[in-house]
Amino acid sequence: MKSRNPLCLVFTLAILTILPAIAVQAQAADDFRVPPYLQNPRPDGITIVWFSESAAPGRLSYVSPAGDEEAIESTPILAETLAYLSQESGFFENNQPPPPPYRHTVTITGLTPGTSYAYAVQQGASRFASSFATAPDANSPVRLIIFGDSETEPESTGARCAWADPNGSPTRPYLLDQTQGFANNIEVIASRQPDLVAIAGDLVESGGEQRDWDEFWLHVTDIDGNESLAGRVPFLAAPGNHEYYAGIGGRYNQPFSERAINRFRTYFEFPRNNAPDPEQEGRYFRLDYGPLTLIGLDVANDSPSQTDRDTNFFLLGESDSGGGHAPAFGPGSRQYAWLEEQLEEAQRVSRFTFVFFHHGPYSVGPHGYDPGPGTGPPRDSQSGVPVRALTPLFMRFGVDAVFAGHDEMFERSEIEGMEVLPDGTDRPHVIQFYDVGVGGDGLRGPEEELENPHQRFLAHSDAPEIWENDILVDGGKHYGHLEVNVVPLGQGRWEALLTPVYVFPLMSSDGAIDKFERRVYDDVIRLTSGVVPTAVKDDQLLSGPRTFHLQQNSPNPFNSNTVISFELQRPQVIDLSIFNLAGQRIATVSRGQRVAGSHVLQWKALGDDGRALSSGVYLYRLKTEDGAMQTRRLLFLK
Repeated sequence: MKSRNPLCLVFTLAILTILPAIAVQAQAADDFRVPPYLQNPRPDGITIVWFSESAAPGRLSYVSPAGDEEAIESTPILAETLAYLSQESGFFENNQPPPPPYRHTVTITGLTPGTSYAYAVQQGASRFASSFATAPDANSPVRLIIFGDSETEPESTGARCAWADPNGSPTRPYLLDQTQGFANNIEVIASRQPDLVAIAGDLVESGGEQRDWDEFWLHVTDIDGNESLAGRVPFLAAPGNHEYYAGIGGRYNQPFSERAINRFRTYFEFPRNNAPDPEQEGRYFRLDYGPLTLIGLDVANDSPSQTDRDTNFFLLGESDSGGGHAPAFGPGSRQYAWLEEQLEEAQRVSRFTFVFFHHGPYSVGPHGYDPGPGTGPPRDSQSGVPVRALTPLFMRFGVDAVFAGHDEMFERSEIEGMEVLPDGTDRPHVIQFYDVGVGGDGLRGPEEELENPHQRFLAHSDAPEIWENDILVDGGKHYGHLEVNVVPLGQGRWEALLTPVYVFPLMSSDGAIDKFERRVYDDVIRLTSGVVPTAVKDDQLLSGPRTFHLQQNSPNPFNSNTVISFELQRPQVIDLSIFNLAGQRIATVSRGQRVAGSHVLQWKALGDDGRALSSGVYLYRLKTEDGAMQTRRLLFLK
């Protein structure tokens, strides 16, 4: 049974034992276009990718657990997809951009799970040295970092985003430029020594412009293996709408949008999804990592085009004549059928299931408007609302958290419903939905016309800025990320701590920014998970600490009124509600503060809309302020 409770704490996770890295100082870096970085980690292997200036093979060596050095020679392949646009020529000396680089991909197999290996890559006269770890077994702790919307480009240097003031101007500039913001974010992430980094789309400002990709890899890789985050930690990414953006003069024009997304596909190496269309490989995938299942989706463009299902009104859909290869994601699509299969298996084998993609479905940002032409209220041509079509599937298979970006706000929402267990029984379930689009681009405020009834935290309003003598000393929305620590609790139970981190700029007495530090918003969420039960009693579904007792309603069955009784061990805020078997809340019996002791309430089988319910089985659930829940069934017969 899984329960979720906010905590005000920072969790420190013991990392896996690291073998000594190959002690080699970085030499000349001229041979690397992009230094080596890690992809597709598995218990028995990993993939290492790098890009070189020449067609010369590289040599990757690593130290085996027995202490022997193994060496593999790479096969360079010209990466024609990474050619610069002709419009980018003016940014280079004599209008001559460099030619496309050569891609090197080396996959190492036969390794031991949860083990660190030293490795080095020799490319010409340049040498890179670092270490990697294979994916752990299912009983090992994991630290995951996730963010979205870094949107790198050279023009980010010197450009400060609009920093909406909850108490004033919506257009004041942020304290740092976007390049500094992203660089500081990456430095804090590196200091936490994560096992994985996942990006929920919009890695670059323009997927079609190669200079923007150069800027991204400049931040996350380095010729010095000790300084290269992506050289020692695998990066996962889901494509956002900006990865489909064609670039200078192109916008989302097809087929140039495919040229843009193919840069993304050239850089990243993910587990295969076996899509019938081979051009859709790399756009969505599933990775099992220790106790976790991570599923990355492509929700950038549903079909049919320019309907209430569409998240991109500028691109033709998968099913439209002349459309590209951006996969549809809604019910009836191939990606949806694939997702259903992956979630069903993940529910059986994983302690926690996390899904990430770009377009956030629940938001008070500009992409929270319904889909439609134009870019402003009351419609949005890049709306995330159509992605809500996936929520019933997430609920059915007990997805624990969904990470998205797009609206560039730190926002958390909760959706309640019923998870259907593998044996066919069900239980109450809550999914945490996040907008973590604060990687390094914008820091938006909410739209006045929008409301998100599922919202539980918004940095803009729930983390007020604290100023003293014109110096910001705490609070506010800043660049940051979500840190997820998954650890065993013993006796088959596990815990995942979801910690919202912001990178706070420290100001001196004269208002200058001297340095920055890692801080945590007061919205840490704890998910707990045990072994999935083979059966759950129909009359008593429990979650969380026993600070109360919910009794069976009487009479049951009933045809007009029934009495629901419960006992509280201490005063607390409660929510007593009625749900149908699809997990939809249909009536609220009581909500608010209650004293300790016995409580007897009467319910007349009316929905919140005042209408009488039809005959059938319903669930009534008591939830307390600490997240504990107890659910029973009742039978209403007219």
